[in-house]
Amino acid sequence: MVSHIENSYGECCVVRRFICLVFIINILLIYTPGKSYCHAPETKPESKIEVESEYLTHAHFEDRYIDTVSLHILENISERNNRSVYRGITITRPYGHIINDNQQTKDSSAVGIGPVYMIRNEKKLSEKLSEALDMSGGLIVYDKAFPAEGRAYNFMWRIGPRLIYKNSENSSINIGYTLMHVSNGFKSHNPGYNAEGITLSFEGKF
Repeated sequence: MVSHIENSYGECCVVRRFICLVFIINILLIYTPGKSYCHAPETKPESKIEVESEYLTHAHFEDRYIDTVSLHILENISERNNRSVYRGITITRPYGHIINDNQQTKDSSAVGIGPVYMIRNEKKLSEKLSEALDMSGGLIVYDKAFPAEGRAYNFMWRIGPRLIYKNSENSSINIGYTLMHVSNGFKSHNPGYNAEGITLSFEGKF
């Protein structure tokens, strides 16, 4: 029992350090000036929009059995060298259950929505193919306290590699692997969870 508590405490410390690192990186990159676009009103550039869909399964915690389906709608707001900054909205549908400290099974299904920022560091492999690392963070508000015994909002952190294929001058598709952590940042009423899985997305100019 003591060993289990120590292991859980160790995992929480690692997760907290990871969250702090991703948060600091996101803040630094978001507030670094990006590429400046100067256009006359009649030549205003088209917006570059990316639509991501993903299915992530529970991972790393033995008492968190929550799978997550999400849709991310993102707009490219800055480009500089190989780095891009996106902002947008996340719609998410987590479902499953958790096992609390009293060994009770609690349903943990909800629907959430909230703003998100994403940083993409990209490296070109060929004329049409690139590899990238995406990092994102967002605040999600749910229709109920989620997970069970938690609160009605959480922070969603995501990171993972991508392969991007540019199928035309104005559009591309990508596939990636994502690690996600969800928690509200408090010491109490914070049954956060982790998940991992595949992300598919399409990006185009509109």
